[in-house]
Amino acid sequence: MGFLAGAYEIFAASLTLPMIEAVYYYPSKMSDSHEASLRCAILIGAALGQLSFGFLADLYGRRNMYGFELLIMIFAILGLATSSNGAENSMSVFGWLFFWRLVMGIGIGADYPLSATITSEFAPTAHRARMLATVFFMQPIGYLLAALVAMMVTAGYRDQIPDVLSAGTCDHSCIAAVDKAWRIIIAVGAAPALMAIYFRRTIPESPLYTAYVLNRIKEAKGDMSSLNPNASKPPSNANPSLFNTQAQIPQQEAPPVPVTAAGEDSEATEEAEKFSQKWRAYWRSFHRYFITNQHIGKLCGVSLSWLLLDCSFYAMNASSTNISSKLFDTIPVGGACTSRFQTNTTLIYGPVCAGVDPSIIGPRRQSIYGALFANTWRSLIVVSVGSLFGGSCMIYLIEKASPRRLQIWGFALLVPIFVAAGLFLRFLHGSANIPALIFYVLAQIFFDFGPNFTTFIIPAEMFPTRHRAFAHGIAAASGKMGASLFQLFIQFARFWTQGKRYGSGDPGTIWLGFTILCFLPTLVLGVIVSLFLVKETRAKDGTPRCLDVWEEESGVHNGHALQPTA
Repeated sequence: MGFLAGAYEIFAASLTLPMIEAVYYYPSKMSDSHEASLRCAILIGAALGQLSFGFLADLYGRRNMYGFELLIMIFAILGLATSSNGAENSMSVFGWLFFWRLVMGIGIGADYPLSATITSEFAPTAHRARMLATVFFMQPIGYLLAALVAMMVTAGYRDQIPDVLSAGTCDHSCIAAVDKAWRIIIAVGAAPALMAIYFRRTIPESPLYTAYVLNRIKEAKGDMSSLNPNASKPPSNANPSLFNTQAQIPQQEAPPVPVTAAGEDSEATEEAEKFSQKWRAYWRSFHRYFITNQHIGKLCGVSLSWLLLDCSFYAMNASSTNISSKLFDTIPVGGACTSRFQTNTTLIYGPVCAGVDPSIIGPRRQSIYGALFANTWRSLIVVSVGSLFGGSCMIYLIEKASPRRLQIWGFALLVPIFVAAGLFLRFLHGSANIPALIFYVLAQIFFDFGPNFTTFIIPAEMFPTRHRAFAHGIAAASGKMGASLFQLFIQFARFWTQGKRYGSGDPGTIWLGFTILCFLPTLVLGVIVSLFLVKETRAKDGTPRCLDVWEEESGVHNGHALQPTA
């Protein structure tokens, strides 16, 4: 439920941006810098959450962190839903929106390494990949719910939002209705997060973390028994010898006891010393494992593949108003339009567009209600249909096929799809581009039946327990950095052809065609990186490997990377 809430909010934040523009920027258009900042805020926050909570989950345990990310998310959702410019514009609504989107992104991002690691370490080996795929399947489910909620809420205010082209202006009652609509859409996302908090805070610590990092064998066995009363055997992910109380497990070297003067500050000083030692010990272990023992290549492989994925994935992000309106050849509610009373170089922006000159209204124009409502159902068709089908195929086949192999084939099959979609958008324009729409849906299918799922799964099945959450967070944060790069690209990139300049705000599909072709190399690089840098997580016979294999192969035991042997 928590992962669903995060996916819902990411999609809802994109769907509600035209509404925010209509309320606070009417009759002007939101500047490119403001729009890029708001879109990047969630992505940057997500990267910060993935890095920080991944690190803290390795340092202090999965259970101690799990659930706090939802509290951050809920707090940010409420702050975002109540953002305003204050009385007489005493505050900056843009500043509040940016801040709360950034904070919400931290909560959303934190869920990636936590949910992936906990699922991986609790799941039986045979079903681990399918359970991870099921967790990630909450992303397209969240997208679907966001689109459905946005459609229902927008439809609920239909009587107050102009639905005819001749009434192009948005009066006070219209602005109030749109303002309430976007706040409700955002606030609904707090519901699944609230429902998940109790369950997350009551689960026991990961038995692998308890056993391998904390060296509490009996406690790990007790945690497994509490989840499964019939569990008399060690967890299927762990080395059976580890759960033999007679097994000789290397003990963690005891930290030196600080020498302090007797007094009331001695206990606080001791705690501070332990805290400092714990951080230093972790970084020494991290450096020894990834640098000294030369496993940095595995981390680079999963990080680069996720970065390349998100660069190309957001190029096909039809939840963006600019992109969906181009695919269906319409003028968005915040788009530019001209009339016969204007010069060719003068543009009017915003909802007033539709009513500039009713005598020249054409099929590309939309009413204010029509533009807001259509943005949701178009995204529903293009994004949700493909992602739900692709995700379902992934859940069904992931136990039989290697995630790495699916990732390679996914990147490879997306190359011709990008080529076809880019060429159709570049050379066929002027009406709803049906061939491009078909390729968009196909791209969503192969993204989810490929690298969009596998980049989440592979890092969770790799790396020793001591570093699994942080390594997953690093990989996920790399992806969000790639997504941020595309958001900047989409706002500021310009193309010239036949003496004309095309930008993201211009009508037609030429700009979008060029953009998709520009991100084609990320898919080719994705194939190369997946082939040569991403390590296989399956055994030679194709069966999933136990997670303790990474402890043994990596020379990591009891939470510490051992020195490489000669």
